[in-house]
Amino acid sequence: MAARRRASSRATATVTATDTDKSKSETPTKQEHADPPIAPPKSGLIFKLCLFFAIPYFYLLFYHYKIESELQRSILINAGLSLAGFFITQKMIPVASRYVLRRNLFGYDINKKGTPQGTIKVPESLGIVVGAVFLVLAILFQYFNFTADSNWLVEYNAALASICFMLLLGFVDDVLDVPWRVKLILPSFAALPLLMAYAGHTSIIIPKPLVPYVGLEILDLGWIYKLYMFLLAVFCTNSINIHAGLNGLEVGQTVVIASAILLHNIMQIGASLDPEYKQAHAFSIYLVQPLLATSLALFSYNWYPSSVFVGDTYTYFAGMTMAVVGILGHFRFNPQTGLLTGTNDGTLVNFFLRLFGKMSEGSLCAALLVFQAIACCLCFVLRLMRGAVLKDYMFAAKISELIAKSIARS
Repeated sequence: MAARRRASSRATATVTATDTDKSKSETPTKQEHADPPIAPPKSGLIFKLCLFFAIPYFYLLFYHYKIESELQRSILINAGLSLAGFFITQKMIPVASRYVLRRNLFGYDINKKGTPQGTIKVPESLGIVVGAVFLVLAILFQYFNFTADSNWLVEYNAALASICFMLLLGFVDDVLDVPWRVKLILPSFAALPLLMAYAGHTSIIIPKPLVPYVGLEILDLGWIYKLYMFLLAVFCTNSINIHAGLNGLEVGQTVVIASAILLHNIMQIGASLDPEYKQAHAFSIYLVQPLLATSLALFSYNWYPSSVFVGDTYTYFAGMTMAVVGILGHFRFNPQTGLLTGTNDGTLVNFFLRLFGKMSEGSLCAALLVFQAIACCLCFVLRLMRGAVLKDYMFAAKISELIAKSIARS
């Protein structure tokens, strides 16, 4: 949920008959010019982020690991489609912004209240563009990778059905402003196609520190595993929706987590000799690469200061996609200082404000995203405790550190 205050629907409903007739007589051109165009995308920021991630990612894919050429080809085709999706999404967002503004689907940035930016109409629900482009890319990719008798095709389409279902429900939420008690259960309906089509294993790996207490390294959960999948879908969608309220936070955390998932998948493919295990991680890559590319396009408009709002459409869509591949905060803004002050609400955003003091919205969002990146690194460390090769992760971290230093110097 973005930091915004929606336009009152009551004000729209009280338009007089005279005003209605007058608005009908206005030409579309006049209406288009009633609101200024959105700010251009922050291309420089996106270029640095892509450089920071792409170099270690493709190094691991093509040089560090001996990955089969056929698998590399599929990943490259998917990456090419994702790159095309990035540019398409970036071009479509300004067009979609004009349409949603015409339908009064906009909000005001409450974190800029009392400043000129706080009075600007910000287009809402632009996550629908990301979701639509993502689904088209994912469907087109089937032509290049899956055959009619592929074992993965059923689960792949079931995953797309769940994502599409959640995208629709998210847009419905943006339009109808669904209460929170209903929002919590919406993902349960969207997860049904995935649960019904799932035919994989139902076992989990016990974390190494807990093995002496459990007495097992691998535990078969049976039907409880599907309950776990169901709860995971509910958690992922609502976690991104709740950890929000700052320009760029919803999309930013998706970018961070998606990048970590891609690196993890490449490392697991390179370290494994099991073809089925490799295909499982490749399956994840085929969905996460388009998600990352389209999210970066949205991030170029949504980063502070945001010119569009993503809406619940995006947070539900991104959360469900994360659940598939992995099987509100309130604060006070001071217009004189331009800083946010934390309240006693128990959100991570307010915790950071209470811990580090007053911060600007951009600095706070950056700090939260760095914290999320550190959390992803911690997950890598925990994975290493299962016996993965330490030097691979340390090398990737070193490469990322060198790239970060070079970007900072430039």
